[in-house]
Amino acid sequence: MRNLQRVTVLFAAVAATVLGSVPAASAYDQPETAPTAQSTQSTQLMTAAADDEHGTDAHGVQLVPGKAAPMPAKILGWDVPSARSYTITASCSQYAGAIRQGAAAWNGLTEGGGTPVSCQDGYITDCGAGTVIGCNYGAGQRITLVASAVGDVALLAAHEFGHDWYGHSGTGCANWNSPADVMRTSICG
Repeated sequence: MRNLQRVTVLFAAVAATVLGSVPAASAYDQPETAPTAQSTQSTQLMTAAADDEHGTDAHGVQLVPGKAAPMPAKILGWDVPSARSYTITASCSQYAGAIRQGAAAWNGLTEGGGTPVSCQDGYITDCGAGTVIGCNYGAGQRITLVASAVGDVALLAAHEFGHDWYGHSGTGCANWNSPADVMRTSICG
């Protein structure tokens, strides 16, 4: 084990390859990410404690010790290509407020019907390899979160909801500064 405790997290698209990094964006910029096709199985993964070697469609993510960027008092709702809806299942009842905060990051994403969002305590085993803590199956067919594994459930939810429309934006710490930052491949803090 290295001096710096390291948990490697991996985001991967099963059927889509995500393109390079995105330049810095303001809070009002749209994400410069490759949209995911609804008809494509574009399962997104977040894994903890994955190996350093990843497949060609995977992007390594590290949970880096340090101070995470604080969530703004009011989350900005960024425009998306199409309206979607979601339903928080009973398994996520204790995280419902944080999940709603994450959904509020995207304009046109409303509660009631649509994508079921479920939570579980153990790692997700039917969403690729590794110890998966978040998965958006089929670009919004369903979302599963291991909310107990992260400190910022709203950011995890916002990231997974973002996969309804977008792939990963690039490397660096995910934060609330812009849609592209929400879709980054590292979680710090």
